[in-house]
Amino acid sequence: MSNANIMKNLLSLFKLVFKNNKTYLIISFFFIISSAVLPFINIIYFKYLFDAISFHYSFSYIIKITIYMLIVYLITTNVQIYTKSATTLHSKWLLIPMTSMFCKKSIEMDYQFTEDQSVIQEMDRAKYVLANGDNLEMYLDAVNGLFISIIQFAIIAFLANVVNPFIIVLILAVSIINTVISSKIRKKNYQIHRESLPVDYKWRYIIKLATDIKYAKEVRLFGLKNFISHKGDKNREEYLSLVKIINKNEKKGFLATIGTSIVQEIVVLIILVYMVIFKNLTIGNFNVLMNVTRQFTESFKKFFECFLNLYTINNYLNDFFLFLNRKSQLRETGNLKIELEDKPGKIEFKDVSFHYPNDPRLIIKNINLTIEPGECLVIVGENGAGKTTLIKLLMRLYDVTSGSILYNGKNIKEYDYDSYMKILSTVFQDYIMFSTSIYENITFKEWLENDYDVKFLLEQNQLIEKVESLPYKEQTILTRRFEDDGIELSGGQSQRIAFCRAMYRKSPTLILDEPSASLSPIAENEMYVQFSKIIRNKTSIFISHRLSSSSISDKICVLDDGEIVEYGTHNELMGIDGIYKNMYQLQSQYYKEVVSPA
Repeated sequence: MSNANIMKNLLSLFKLVFKNNKTYLIISFFFIISSAVLPFINIIYFKYLFDAISFHYSFSYIIKITIYMLIVYLITTNVQIYTKSATTLHSKWLLIPMTSMFCKKSIEMDYQFTEDQSVIQEMDRAKYVLANGDNLEMYLDAVNGLFISIIQFAIIAFLANVVNPFIIVLILAVSIINTVISSKIRKKNYQIHRESLPVDYKWRYIIKLATDIKYAKEVRLFGLKNFISHKGDKNREEYLSLVKIINKNEKKGFLATIGTSIVQEIVVLIILVYMVIFKNLTIGNFNVLMNVTRQFTESFKKFFECFLNLYTINNYLNDFFLFLNRKSQLRETGNLKIELEDKPGKIEFKDVSFHYPNDPRLIIKNINLTIEPGECLVIVGENGAGKTTLIKLLMRLYDVTSGSILYNGKNIKEYDYDSYMKILSTVFQDYIMFSTSIYENITFKEWLENDYDVKFLLEQNQLIEKVESLPYKEQTILTRRFEDDGIELSGGQSQRIAFCRAMYRKSPTLILDEPSASLSPIAENEMYVQFSKIIRNKTSIFISHRLSSSSISDKICVLDDGEIVEYGTHNELMGIDGIYKNMYQLQSQYYKEVVSPA
């Protein structure tokens, strides 16, 4: 890690500090000054005291300098204690804006990075600064420590006219040797720690398996206690083996530095005894020499200790800023705004092909498709046909590898990313219920009394009676993760909440990515019966490998191995002996009600 990199991260951090907490800088200034001068109060006092005794100064003089010393010492000590406590508190407070920045970056980060293992590991390393708040405290304390040591060096240089230069050279040499040893140990241990992060990530996943309600049924049904415990034991064995290496390295480094320090103490003691016997060193100057020598040792040791802490923790801080400065490729394309209207636009796929990063295999192959405004399109095909990937491209979770997607005649890359996203509402197969109120799960807004849009959607999705029967109605908390009086909705009810959420957004384009995969065919068909009543005046795209949705569609697109193999209306596709007809005939025995296209 270069010094330039350390300075860059240090500058980035202090820009953050200056923006979010200027008080920290003021407090740190007084902490640095008080800590730097505190050791020298006693040194100077005892020089004057011993000189006063040696030269038979008056008792009143001794009392006066003692009182002065006590006043200065008490003031300086209290300032140091208060500012030390305050810097610790404020350094922890800085974790709040840093965490906020990290979360914001995680949300804004291109979706493709959420599936990239190298980026996931980068995020884990970046989170280490936040999850272990002592790192930030130690880093800022190291910066303050460097300034303290530099000021103390200046004071020592002023007082060092009586110091034997050889002592300074000796202390400097030993300190440099100890610094090199510690630096190598910390560098090794940082690399080992980086190796341990994926292991620790697996450990957190194992804990989640054992405690998360999402896995509770499978864990109990299949009797996974021993299976999970075994995985946990193996993981901890792997983790502890890395910890043992770290401890072994630290032990070696500690023994080496202790050895060099003992040699230093013996040599300095011999020199000082020689100066007392043969150089007529006075009591006052001997005291200054002893204490300044010790202080020089402490200051030099503190300087390099702070520098090593700065160097080591800078690795973690570098991971944090590296993640924070990751560029968003999708957001840095166009800036054309879309005026959000109820009227949907025309969507066109022009020769679209796509493969995932680091995988040259084409998932989507030369797709040409037009979705007219207000049209209901059903995309069907077997699992792995490319249905969801095609929609990911439309939603700009990924950019196409070749070709283009147009909205109202313009490439979607020309639009401002956030503006474009507002025209789309989606219900995914793995929709999420957040541990907040029903109202917030639908609107993602603070509670608004008499929000008639929400009530209307609850009624449309046959949830109004259920919600009105709850003690807190729309303000009832979903899940019991944080609230004892929260509720757990059934799968079907949760799905309807997800529909309400998508409809509340009032986007002109609605996408349903296999939202009914967990429902029975009859329940799925009933869902589409109801849903056909609320999608009028919107462009709607349904993705499914089951065909109950085809009865409400204007057009049907059949994908197979990333290509469009059939396209047309339900009747047109039933007129040819193809994939769609075969799929429909296999599944049609389950569908009891037919819905005419809206």
